[in-house]
Amino acid sequence: MSTKSITGTGLLLAVALLAQSLRLIFPFIPNQVSMFLIGSITSATFVLATWRYGWKNGLVIAWIAPVVAHLQGMLPLPPFILITALGTTAYVFVAHWLQHKPKVLLIIVAALVKAGVLFGGYSLFFSLFQFPPKIVNTMLFVSSWPQLVTSSLGIILALLITKRTKNYSNLT
Repeated sequence: MSTKSITGTGLLLAVALLAQSLRLIFPFIPNQVSMFLIGSITSATFVLATWRYGWKNGLVIAWIAPVVAHLQGMLPLPPFILITALGTTAYVFVAHWLQHKPKVLLIIVAALVKAGVLFGGYSLFFSLFQFPPKIVNTMLFVSSWPQLVTSSLGIILALLITKRTKNYSNLT
């Protein structure tokens, strides 16, 4: 792995972790706003790392981000780390496989796959173990249609950043 790849992935990881920390830095931001803002930014970092440095680098961020979310209290139980990481893993793979396909197809499939894996994973987990309804309802809601929005916006943001930085990457 090249120094450029490690450095770039590290910088994108820092952006993802900083975005996740926004809810701690600015606790007055409403949960709905922070969910969409943070989810979109972190999704963009997964995609940018994947497109720029390869799918393994995208997975590094996709697996570290849920651990940090757990440490911040956003994923209250350790098994939620695995379920969330599996959803972001699927998202990274779709972003990698479809990056050269029509952008509408990429956006739709990636968002559907990520939301499907997350919602399916949490649904299966909650069918096997008993939890308070508040936790179940919250996690199922967050893993449903908001994932379609944040995943789609993440790819759109990554496309915009890629387009804007294309000229700069030719200089290196």
